[in-house]
Amino acid sequence: MRSSIYLFIILFLISACDEDIVEYNSTEKFNSIFDNLSEDINYTPLDIIETNEGGYLVLSKLANNTIFVLKVSNRGDFQWSRQLEPQYVDPIAGLVQQGDKYYFIAATNPNATSTLFEINDLEQKIEPLRTYDSYPNPLAFNTINPNTYLLLTYNDTTGMVLSKIQDGFAMEWARRFDTVKLTDQNILTFRRTKKEEFFVGAYNSGSVLYFNGLRGNSLNLTYTNDQGIQSGLIESQAQDKINSITEIGSGLLAINYFYNNQSYFVNSYSPIVQDTVEIEFLGGGNVRDRLSIQKATSAVIPVGNSEYLVNAYTTLDGRIKLNFYDQNSGDLVAIKYIGGIDPLAVVKIAPTQDEGMIILSKITLAGTKERINIFKIPKEEILEIL
Repeated sequence: MRSSIYLFIILFLISACDEDIVEYNSTEKFNSIFDNLSEDINYTPLDIIETNEGGYLVLSKLANNTIFVLKVSNRGDFQWSRQLEPQYVDPIAGLVQQGDKYYFIAATNPNATSTLFEINDLEQKIEPLRTYDSYPNPLAFNTINPNTYLLLTYNDTTGMVLSKIQDGFAMEWARRFDTVKLTDQNILTFRRTKKEEFFVGAYNSGSVLYFNGLRGNSLNLTYTNDQGIQSGLIESQAQDKINSITEIGSGLLAINYFYNNQSYFVNSYSPIVQDTVEIEFLGGGNVRDRLSIQKATSAVIPVGNSEYLVNAYTTLDGRIKLNFYDQNSGDLVAIKYIGGIDPLAVVKIAPTQDEGMIILSKITLAGTKERINIFKIPKEEILEIL
């Protein structure tokens, strides 16, 4: 590994106010764009995680699909960054934490072997920790519960493979599903163009697992029990697909999906995990102002004694729209737009330790330069929005 030689300039785009940015604390807002003036390299941000001291780690890939990790402070200031060697490629969203270390999955060439990487924030190091030799082409990685994880991979002889990784990152079991035959080049292209749509997760304390993967000719959501045995399916056809799922409590899910060339969002779906359901019967509302080629995602944001489901997506005019729903009633209570002249594409939203909200997005500067954008909304401003 080698240290990145990139020089980052952090541009703070603070909303109209008279505050001196030098005096603000971690609960106040920032809007940081990380630009690289030394080389013409595009960045695709994939995930963000808050660190123990309130800063943020960002996982990204570069235009050649190599790995880039950025660390910023709780004020959005650049702290350090690393670009990994070119044999490490195609990182997948799913930054996780164990103790004071952070982990993610990517592929190692020439065989696209799934590899676990450890980030030591204190020492500013990133190292490959473990390889899963029989499980190439990583597609999705996520937490079931603390220190237990799910990994979705693709093998051209077995199709989709769902694996459970236990504490210590040893593999506990792996389950294969329908064989989907693609050439090496086709799966490479499919992974890199459809990566946002692959995901894994769990709810009801890990008793129900799910993954969105290639089944037949389309992306379908599969439910399994806690041992990875299939129990149900949300079936889609052609270009229809589920974009994201968020557990909102009481066994309910929030789902963004795409059906019949239209975008939809349902904020309180009761899953049928023991049967096959067609995607068209998920219900919800038609999201007419969403730019469907970009990601839509949601998160539960606690503020004081209340919780709000926030659904975020990129609008047709290149802004990010945040829709706040009351968790108890399910009613839409507030809307906030983020963005300006340069188009934004939302990647992830998440609550912060101080009851604020962090938003990771990709911003396109001057029509061609794809950069990392991190936006912090403090608790005080969320209360004003509500």
